[in-house]
Order: sequence, then C-alpha cells, then structure tokens
Amino acid sequence: MDLLVTGYIRSSHGLDGFVKVESASGEVAHFAELEEISLRPKGSEGPVKRYEIEAVEGSSALLLLKLKGIDTPEAAKALSGMELLVPRDQACPLEEDEWYVDDLCQCNLVYQGNPIGKIAGVMEGGAGDLLEVTLFEGSNPDLSGGKTRLIPMQKEFIGKVDLSSKTVELMHRWILEQ
Repeated sequence: MDLLVTGYIRSSHGLDGFVKVESASGEVAHFAELEEISLRPKGSEGPVKRYEIEAVEGSSALLLLKLKGIDTPEAAKALSGMELLVPRDQACPLEEDEWYVDDLCQCNLVYQGNPIGKIAGVMEGGAGDLLEVTLFEGSNPDLSGGKTRLIPMQKEFIGKVDLSSKTVELMHRWILEQ
C-alpha cells in the first residue's frame, strides 16, 4: 500500500488519550474523513502500526485525534514524535503546482537535461520550502559528490517538475555554489 506522511504526533492532550497532531500540509479537513491511520517513528522506514480513529476534534491550530486503544495520557505520550501515514487516496488533495514530499524525494535534480543530484528532503524555510539536494559525484567541478545544498522551491530557481520521469529542473547552476 502506498502510504504518505500527512502529519506528526506532537504530544498528548487531556486525560482520555487524545494526541495533538501537526498536519504536514497545514490542511486538516481530510482528517475528518479518515477511519484509520498508520504510525511509525519519525524519519524511519521501520514497521508501521495501524490504529482506528475514534474521534477527530479541533482545527489547524489544534488538531486532536483519539485512537482506539489509546486511553490514557501515558499511552498518548508514548506516541509523541510519530509520523502519521495514510493511503495516498486519503491524503490532502493537491492544488496546482503542489507535490507530495514523498514524490519529490524520488526525483533527481537536473540542469540542462543532466542529473546533478538527488532530492533528499524538503525543509520549511522563512520564505518558502527548500529542496534538500545531495549532489552526485562529478556534478560540479568545484564541489565533490555527496555534498548537500538547499535550493528554494521557487519558480526563479526551479523549472519543470516531472514526476513521471522523476526529475526536477534547476534553472540556475550558480545556486549550488553556496
């Protein structure tokens, strides 16, 4: 099953086993439609555990979930830091020029048709999202392979995103010379 990270459990809330959830997209409406979720430790490719959802409360400022079998503050606290995963078809719908981070992390960064690095992640920056790119060996004569660069996910720096060919176009090579 194709699961996407759609949120993170931040802490417990109250006495009945509710958990506070931070939405990965900032959108929360789709959580009300969910009947179950999967959890795994953040940043892990480890095993996932499925939970039925008993209740969804709150808003984007404070989203609360009650999971079946999690009935105490201690049990809820034990889930802190977990990634919340859902099937792709139940994730937040995308708008134009939006992509799931998991899809971007399967792409190569290309410049003038040549692959120069692999997208390793997406970070939030002050002016918008930043692509975290690990450069390939020999991709830049001034840099050795394996170096990481952050590239603003803005139209001035990023051109075509083609998920079918798993490529993201870099518009200006100079940005790698940080």
